[in-house]
Amino acid sequence: MAYPYDEIYLESVQKNLGFFFQISLRNLNLLPQDVQNTFLASEVSKQIEMGNPDFLCGKSGYELALIAFPKILTDDIIKQAISEPFYPEAEYWSGTVLAYCQWKTGKSFSAILAQYPLERILSNYHLMHEADITKMVNLIEAGFNASNS
Repeated sequence: MAYPYDEIYLESVQKNLGFFFQISLRNLNLLPQDVQNTFLASEVSKQIEMGNPDFLCGKSGYELALIAFPKILTDDIIKQAISEPFYPEAEYWSGTVLAYCQWKTGKSFSAILAQYPLERILSNYHLMHEADITKMVNLIEAGFNASNS
């Protein structure tokens, strides 16, 4: 299978989408469905899918969030987020899962999130966050296989 971009970028994309979702959901206090919709409508998801190196590793998760939420993500919110100790939470994990799933399957973010919405990924955190990430991808892919049968 041909991956959407080289594996060398994967860790960076996972980290950046982790920060993207954590700042969007925690610091901006947005609902998962709103973050999902904005992410899918933004340039961010499309550029990652196309393998644009600037979006794979040239921007931080905060910069990606600024692109998706230019009107509500202020410098003050970013400064506050950066000044606080960072602890990866369910929101961060959901970004790493989504990045890995998109890379591994080659499916678009919109196809993945239509099958397995962000809110559902978040709800799996307590059960799955210590498991190998491939288990979560298998769970998401099982939904695709079930809908194709």
